[in-house]
Amino acid sequence: MKLKLACLMAAFTVLFTAQNLTAQPYLPTWESLDSHKMPEWYDDAKIGLSMHWGVYAVPAWAPRDKGISYAEWYGHKMHDKKNPTYQYHREKYGDTTYDDFIPQWKAESYNPTEWAKFAKNMGAKYMFITSKHHDGFCLWPTKYTDRNSMKMGPKKDILGEYFAAARKEGLKVGLYYSLYEWHNPLYTGKDIPYAGLKKVDNYVDDFMIPQIKELIELYHPDFFYFDGEWDHPEPFWKMKEVVAYYYNEAAKRNQEVFVNDRFGSEDRGKHGDLYNVEYSYNDASLGILTHKWSFWQGIAKTFGYNQDTDMEDCLSPKEFIDKTIDGVARNGNFDINVGPTAAGLIPEYEQYPLLKLGEWLKVNGEAIYGTRPWKIQVEGDARFTSKDDFVYATFLKWAGDEFKLKSVKPVEGSKITMLGVPGNLDWTWNEENGLTINYPRQKARPTSCSYAWAFKIKVK
Repeated sequence: MKLKLACLMAAFTVLFTAQNLTAQPYLPTWESLDSHKMPEWYDDAKIGLSMHWGVYAVPAWAPRDKGISYAEWYGHKMHDKKNPTYQYHREKYGDTTYDDFIPQWKAESYNPTEWAKFAKNMGAKYMFITSKHHDGFCLWPTKYTDRNSMKMGPKKDILGEYFAAARKEGLKVGLYYSLYEWHNPLYTGKDIPYAGLKKVDNYVDDFMIPQIKELIELYHPDFFYFDGEWDHPEPFWKMKEVVAYYYNEAAKRNQEVFVNDRFGSEDRGKHGDLYNVEYSYNDASLGILTHKWSFWQGIAKTFGYNQDTDMEDCLSPKEFIDKTIDGVARNGNFDINVGPTAAGLIPEYEQYPLLKLGEWLKVNGEAIYGTRPWKIQVEGDARFTSKDDFVYATFLKWAGDEFKLKSVKPVEGSKITMLGVPGNLDWTWNEENGLTINYPRQKARPTSCSYAWAFKIKVK
């Protein structure tokens, strides 16, 4: 009898374990998490709209003379006596605390439908927003703190409206979430005033992780960009457990999701579906073709809105388009950030270059969307992408009557076209000079794609 009972228990254990593994395909180990595949929809999308929005849009300031200067860091820099923000704050606001800005954030012009339409018009296929930045203010009605946009400030579920608008426009939608908070006593151990705080025993176990799970359950985000991980290694944050939970919950809904590489202080560029690079990149740091990556930056030298931004701080349409072409050729996506005003308006200086990018993509998107890196990424002023039997050679400079390439050999009888221009173009190829594409002088120079010019070439 005991032997039969033992056998039954063993069989039950095997069955239960098998069922549990089936229900939970991802385990909190690097081996398991690293087996997760980047969704093809992201690799196809290429361009996304990032949005930094929060209480920091009220003071909306950072010094402009120090290169990249993040206005969304106002709540931290205002306490740093070595930073110009410290003096600026005292001259303009006196003894006002950062939390005193919360009731001033009204978001009275917030219209996520217009934001989603703008994202589509600029050519983005996905969009994401700061659910909580390092200041700890949450843009959803979280039950873990009253420091949120339903209880304070705007008095609305910013994220709920954002997700509904994005999905109505057919866009994928995700979230930025900061693991740490600058001044939260639960995290810092310092007993200072902190609006909306609900005391718990442990910041990570009782606050951070439950919040992330809450976001997953409420909004089913298509992706997470984690940040603020640099104070501690991954075991402190327990991010392997968090990401395994996210993957498994998504799998239950047959939802294809991804996360970035910010798990702990030493893990960037090692794990995650996506490697994030902010504001600059180079070949050596990325392993270009070995892992999906994104370059992430704003129009000006900030993510959050800076009321002192000048046009000289902003990238031009040409610069943005060149960055898009160059990054996509190197297996990257471009996550372009805007910082709305406290009212909820995207500044005109941010709208203009992105709408120009959208216009260019309407003509040349075939060379960007759904492409993959070719065996060669760069030759002179040309950048290469590929799709099916074709290579797209996009020139960043107008070459005049002849566009020359040594890297590309078309198949015999290939038709070569310039996107946006009717008709085929004459071409020649020989061993010594490579490919020459002739653009006749009598043929008008295309004005519909006046920033860069893409040729479609059959190579197999």
